Amino acid sequence: MTSDRGMILKEETSDGSTKGEDAEDNDAYRIFAAIAYAVVLIVIGLPLWWKTTDVYRVSLPYSRIAALDSLDVTLGMNISISTIDPARGGRLVADLKDIFKTSKLFQLTFLALPLEKKDLASVHSPEDLENASLQPRKPGELLLLEVPGLSRFTANHVLAGLKRTVYFSSETSESESAVKLSEVLESWLLQEKSLRQTVAAMTAPTETDQDRSGRRRMPTAAEYDIMITVVNPEPEKLHLNWDLPQAVQDYLEPLLQELSLLAAYAVKSQWLYFVTLNVQPKLVTETSGSGYQHYALAEDILPQIITPLEKKLASHVSRNPCLNFIVYIPPCEAAPLHIYRRQGMRVKGGVDAFLSPRWGGIVIHNPSSLICHNTSVPEPKEYSPDTAAIMGIFLAQLRLLMGIPELKEISRVGQLPLSTVSLRQWEFDALLRVRTLEQLTSAKLTLQSLSQLLGEISNIVINDAVGSSIYRAVNCVEHAADLLKTGQLDQAFNESKEAFLSAEAAFTDPSLLALLYFPDDQKYAVYIPLFLPVMIPVILSLKSIHAWLFGRMNFKTKLKED
Repeated sequence: MTSDRGMILKEETSDGSTKGEDAEDNDAYRIFAAIAYAVVLIVIGLPLWWKTTDVYRVSLPYSRIAALDSLDVTLGMNISISTIDPARGGRLVADLKDIFKTSKLFQLTFLALPLEKKDLASVHSPEDLENASLQPRKPGELLLLEVPGLSRFTANHVLAGLKRTVYFSSETSESESAVKLSEVLESWLLQEKSLRQTVAAMTAPTETDQDRSGRRRMPTAAEYDIMITVVNPEPEKLHLNWDLPQAVQDYLEPLLQELSLLAAYAVKSQWLYFVTLNVQPKLVTETSGSGYQHYALAEDILPQIITPLEKKLASHVSRNPCLNFIVYIPPCEAAPLHIYRRQGMRVKGGVDAFLSPRWGGIVIHNPSSLICHNTSVPEPKEYSPDTAAIMGIFLAQLRLLMGIPELKEISRVGQLPLSTVSLRQWEFDALLRVRTLEQLTSAKLTLQSLSQLLGEISNIVINDAVGSSIYRAVNCVEHAADLLKTGQLDQAFNESKEAFLSAEAAFTDPSLLALLYFPDDQKYAVYIPLFLPVMIPVILSLKSIHAWLFGRMNFKTKLKED
């Protein structure tokens, strides 16, 4: 075989191929295998892993939620003024418009309506005024009705009715009538100051506190539990003969039926025996010389009574807010038991009861002295509590706890007395306003907090149910604000209630916590040990693939040049 220095001889194998060609083919197979492995891992594996581990998040209306902070909530309201003299009515309208033009919450529309004497011809008593056909029926509306000869029925110049009407005398001057009517509207019917303070306290609780009514009022909820508890410390000595379910049906049910438009109520009852107040009352002897003795319970130690009693109550078996009403029957040995104020005087009106804000009330109902001192009656002595007295106190406490405030007195202004346990219609409208604003404000704050939370933590799952609740809450808030401007109070309340419930449902949805405690650093700690051993050979083979591909390209280029 002839040798040549410019030629490289190849050693032939038995099948006619050379060793160089076999080595080159093996390198190509290895390179192709590495390329295929890298393609499968990077092109298919990584996207598949990313898709299967991706957090599902429904798109949310973040911009609309942020815009709720500047949402204009104004309460539109129509107030009609009906007078015999149209000119007098027009001047009253002008005066009231001037007084309320600076209102920041209400947008009041005053209308003058003609009134004929025949419309009041059948009125012979204040109760007849309530049966007049002029009464407004739409929630939120008011009628200021001039009544000639109102002094025949009352010494007051202004009289708030049971419905949505305020009666004022035609015998007072226009300026005096305008001032009195504006006081009634501001303090009793509209309660603008209290409404604004309620919203401010919810928005900035560290800067503004609730007023007295707001501190007592139960927080907004879809359903409340009412627990009535009868405490009899010595049942072996005193047996109570009391039909509690019938008392609830006769006294509480009518009022709860009216309040059912705001929320649902579940009334429960229980009897506790051998439970004491865990305080030692002081024995007091009357200084009038009668020698009458009784036990005094100082006002300062009343909070100490609630704590031991609350441990025995079954008020924590439900997630709904609970209103506790307790009637305590002292044993004959410690009766009568009366509450004394800090000044050393008995409570006003001699009613031995007290209210705990946002919790409930306690009534101390002393058994009759005739029964306790009657030694001829064997034990246990039977006693029937005064149902009207006890339930009357519970009704007054329930009104305060649900947000119907005590009205401050206004000179020469009165109210028609209630003949039943129901609410006055304008009281119910005032309650609708405060609950609507509470629910709107709560929904706005909840949505904004949830929006901030979901925006900052990217690994929280947002499923379709949560997204639907958030969209529904935002829509209801915006719709409720529009309805309030047009004076549709009842519909605005329903929308605000739906907004409140939807926002709470979204915020408390359990699915939000699914990946909350699985942050990115833990994700990397789990997946890096799994993928790093697999990725190292792939990454190192990329250099060999690059060198092989460029080597073939250079070789083909050189062959073309030769």
